[in-house]
This record gives sequence, structure tokens and C-alpha cells, in this order.
Amino acid sequence: MKDNFCLKSDTLTITPANREDLWESEWNITFRKGDKEQLGTATFAGEKVLGTIPLTVELMPKYRNRGLGTEIIRMMVNWAFLHKNIFEVVSKVDHENDKGINALQKAGFVYRGIDREKVETYSIVKPKTVWTGVYLVVGILVGMLLGIVLNSLWLGFAIGIVASLCVGGIMDSNAAKYRESVTGKSVRTVRRSKKAK
Repeated sequence: MKDNFCLKSDTLTITPANREDLWESEWNITFRKGDKEQLGTATFAGEKVLGTIPLTVELMPKYRNRGLGTEIIRMMVNWAFLHKNIFEVVSKVDHENDKGINALQKAGFVYRGIDREKVETYSIVKPKTVWTGVYLVVGILVGMLLGIVLNSLWLGFAIGIVASLCVGGIMDSNAAKYRESVTGKSVRTVRRSKKAK
């Protein structure tokens, strides 16, 4: 059976050149309909450390300044963040490349610094999990059903909310501990450093 792995949006298709090595090979970018000419490439190739991976997107000159870069960046980041051990995507862009910087910023990347060669570093951090909210909604529904069974809607509602907050809090805490074990950074530190910049 043929492997048809690719990322698709309404406009674009992004397909890995080597399906055996998704993290180092180039991904080819084409329009989804009509012209199948390659628009450019994207890759996660480079140094990967502590839950952080690099992203490079190169578009052919005639396809630049159309908003495609932002769409491609978002698609690649969303795919990367589906993986449990990926918590940050980093991209470097020349200081003079205003269009590249704009595409990164529109995709949610934040400026992290500049090196001696005037190459700017931007990154986007995976949002922390919010299981508490999910379990709160489930707890309200279960609590209402429990309240009907117990003939006390308020008692069932209270039990459902308390139980859901406990389970959601434990899930969020476990997710934060796992993230810290992979990245070596506290979730609180990451949040604080974002505000400081």
C-alpha cells in the first residue's frame, strides 16, 4: 500500500521528500490544485536539543509576498507540535529579510535575539496543556447527571466540579513535569521569559 503522507490546506500541499526521515529531509511545497510546480521547501534539518527543533522555509522568489510563507510556517509548526517531545520551534532569518520576519511574526513566532552575522532568531513555544478546563466541562455534565440521580442537583454539581478540578489539576501538573524533564526549563520560566522580551 502506497504511503500518501502529506500536509494539506485549502491552498497548499507539503510532502516530505524522504518519508523515512521526516526531521532531516526537505518537504516539497506545491499548490493543492492546478499548477503542480514546486513553490519551495521547508525542513526541520539542523540541531535539535531539549525539545526544540529548527524550521527553515525557502520559497521561490515569484511566490514570495503572497502570505504563503505564514501559511506554510503554521502548517509545519502545527505538525511538529503534534509530537509529544516537541515544545519549541526555532527559526533564523537575516536581519534585512523584512518579509521573512513578518511571516514568522504573523505565524506567532517571537523575537529571541540576534547574532554577530545579523541573523535574527525567532521561536514559538507550544502552549501548555489545559486539561483542567476540559475536565471541568465533563465534571459539570457528570455532576448534573449525578445530581438528578441523587435528587440534589447542587450536591451532584459540586461533586462533579470538585472531582473534575482535581483530575484536571493532576493532568496539567503531570504534563508540566514531563515538559520540564524534556526541555530542562520550567513552564513558569518560559512564560516569564516571554513577558520579559
